[in-house]
Amino acid sequence: MQNYFKGTKEHPYHLSVGAVALNEKNEVCCHYFTEIKGHASFAHLKNFYILMRETMEMGESIEQTLHRGLKEEFGITGEIVDYLGSTRDEYFDPGKDSQIEKTTLYFLVKTKTFNPELRNQEDVEVESKIEWQSCDYLIEKMKEQGIRFGNMSLDESSILEKVKTYI
Repeated sequence: MQNYFKGTKEHPYHLSVGAVALNEKNEVCCHYFTEIKGHASFAHLKNFYILMRETMEMGESIEQTLHRGLKEEFGITGEIVDYLGSTRDEYFDPGKDSQIEKTTLYFLVKTKTFNPELRNQEDVEVESKIEWQSCDYLIEKMKEQGIRFGNMSLDESSILEKVKTYI
């Protein structure tokens, strides 16, 4: 059965669930990629930060996707604090030769456990370095990289601005 949450050329709509996971110092867990070798569609991207974003799978609830993504991408278990809103952007996926409309639903999460050894070794995110950064640092970096790459899906600063009201 085709996963209708994942964008394709025939069905160019994609749904993901994102997380802003905070530690006890109110730092945000994020991926830092120097480059991506394991995914040809993203090979041109270098030196950038992103939050956790996981594609929903068939039969999963939003909450299940969120918790699966936190574990697979960071090795985190956490407690959902609040819904932060969504982003919508479009990008060209050269691997699928199509324009994809992506919506990501974001949640604020309080980190309970952090064990990066639990990361899914088959996900492209395993190529990232996990970092804990301040909201202000990431807001500045994400605004810059969105402009640098001409790809607003790499600018999650609007979501991080909302997080600042909680910390």
